[in-house]
Amino acid sequence: MRADSDHAWSGETRLGDGWAWFEGHCGNASPHRHLAAQMIVGISEPVRVDAPAGSRIGPAILIPTGVLHAVRPTRAPVRVIYIQSFSPLGRAWSDFGREELIIPPAALSEELRDARDLGEALARLAADCAPPPLDGRLRDALGILARGSSDRADIAAAGEAVGLSGPRLRALAAAQLGAPLAHWRLWFMLESALQSLSEGQSLASAAMSAGFSDQAHLGRTMRRFIGVTPKTVAGTMMPSRKNALPPPP
Repeated sequence: MRADSDHAWSGETRLGDGWAWFEGHCGNASPHRHLAAQMIVGISEPVRVDAPAGSRIGPAILIPTGVLHAVRPTRAPVRVIYIQSFSPLGRAWSDFGREELIIPPAALSEELRDARDLGEALARLAADCAPPPLDGRLRDALGILARGSSDRADIAAAGEAVGLSGPRLRALAAAQLGAPLAHWRLWFMLESALQSLSEGQSLASAAMSAGFSDQAHLGRTMRRFIGVTPKTVAGTMMPSRKNALPPPP
């Protein structure tokens, strides 16, 4: 599974609380896995995504958390939506199936394609979903790790704050979130760096403010979880908007 060459990203990336979306033309992306539920929606043409088990082509494709994949460069504009997998909407999307790549219901594909304000559309969809069945202590620990405080980088401190040992918190996260808590800590750091980029910070400053050891550490993490370089993302970043999905209840 290889990304095509000589294709650049062009478009706009916007951030919200628990979501992000890119709208424009997809370029090169190395195969990667992320901790978000990802939906890619073709605006005027079908889209294609590659995974180890094969490729899918459709008006929209849902990529569940943890699936190794690569989005093919697109000739026509697309919407690429990332939703926290443990949020109400992320949980609801996980019910569409257990395949590596999923064609979502046509009505949902059309709503996400045609929405004039995608943030409002996502908020409306999330409002119709049941709260995620997370252990309250894990939910609180995730909130600590996601906030831009010094506790974010310390899983043991987050566990202590909610009355759990570090190993017990890690075990709870693995059981209910499907990925090691250390991965989630990196994901939250990545979200923080993206927020800093949307506020106009340099790559080096965004890396340091998010808790990465240096800009290279940010670059490795972004390639691992998103498949592109921080420079590529920074070139599409728009000022963040606050009419976004709320954090998990």
